[in-house]
Amino acid sequence: MNKCRHCNVIIYDNTEVCPLCHSVLDEMTQEEQQELNTRMPLESPYPDVRKRTKRLHFAMRLILFLFVLTGIGLVVINRLTTPHFWWSGICIVAMIYIYLSMVYWINHDAGYAAKIGLQLILTMVLLFGIDYFTGMSKWSLKWAIPGVILFGDAIVFLLMMLNRQHWYSYTVLLLLITICSIGIISMYFVGYITNIVLPVTCVGVTGIYLLATIIFGDRELTRELKRRFHV
Repeated sequence: MNKCRHCNVIIYDNTEVCPLCHSVLDEMTQEEQQELNTRMPLESPYPDVRKRTKRLHFAMRLILFLFVLTGIGLVVINRLTTPHFWWSGICIVAMIYIYLSMVYWINHDAGYAAKIGLQLILTMVLLFGIDYFTGMSKWSLKWAIPGVILFGDAIVFLLMMLNRQHWYSYTVLLLLITICSIGIISMYFVGYITNIVLPVTCVGVTGIYLLATIIFGDRELTRELKRRFHV
């Protein structure tokens, strides 16, 4: 039998994915199976939906708070660096789009971590496209996309803190953000962009998260990578 650590339910079918949240299942140990056999007649293994809903609502309030702070910071940077072009307004519109999308995903449940990663990529593509079609001044690569990457780091940290028992389920999202950080810093080394502050910040913050994940991940991280990439 397998168990979903996220929903805390027992899955009797021969499947590797939870039918409720689509998370990868863990194989139950012998001790867990014995405990289940002893308490099964008295206790139902179904999840506490109300507790999970409260946790998600709290997470959305924190994310909204981060969005507001990020928007204020972008406006200040825009005013000090390029007051002739208000690219921060485009970024704020993009953040509003991301937040509303997250509200939709959470309300509809299932695999929102992967969808957040996809939305981050789409946002970067959107910002680069706007930059390209408005004269390609490279503001997207210098400021906007690194800002999205840093915000992605904040989301990963928040999700891991809220779901500390199963933090390793967000490893793939962290690896995706790491690839994006490496892509940004590589553009500086090939001479495509001249600003190094934010690219280095992205690589530094993401690298610290990834290093901590590798060091403290232990067997959970190894098991998660094997399930995701079949290695």
